[in-house]
Amino acid sequence: MAEEKDLKNSAPENPEDKIAKLEKDNQEYLDGWKRAKADLINYKKEEGARLENFVKFSNELLVSDLIAVLDSFDLSLVVLSETDPARKGMMLIKSQLEDILKKNGLEKIKIKQGDKFDPGLEEAMEEMNSAEPPGTIAEEISGGYKLHNKVIRPVRVKLSKGLVQESKQEARDS
Repeated sequence: MAEEKDLKNSAPENPEDKIAKLEKDNQEYLDGWKRAKADLINYKKEEGARLENFVKFSNELLVSDLIAVLDSFDLSLVVLSETDPARKGMMLIKSQLEDILKKNGLEKIKIKQGDKFDPGLEEAMEEMNSAEPPGTIAEEISGGYKLHNKVIRPVRVKLSKGLVQESKQEARDS
């Protein structure tokens, strides 16, 4: 009897069962391969995006240093008179530098007096009395810049406290 049980256990499986098992194994291997292929495709996309960002921002330090040069041009142009022949040459050089930086993704952040303060783009340096509503931009101190839509230097501004009424001020003084 023991020999009969061993023969039954060692007897070949039913061919349909064997085919079903092989098809199941085949599907598992195919699904695993598809997942691995999808993972590889996603990895390539992520690495491509990472490399693209690396290339975009690899010159960020150089651009930041050149912004200081633009600031120096602005300061020197303020002291030169409109009729000074050196002014025209400096304006041309500054314009060339701005064009080169713009081609490389730099853009000046544009603000105007009275705009609502945006801490993502601007840095408040001080508050001052002004005709503008409180909490809005009263004055720009220095320009700000974005490199490929990333703020690399915020605009430095003075915020408005609003107008201090003279009668209140006089009452406090007395």
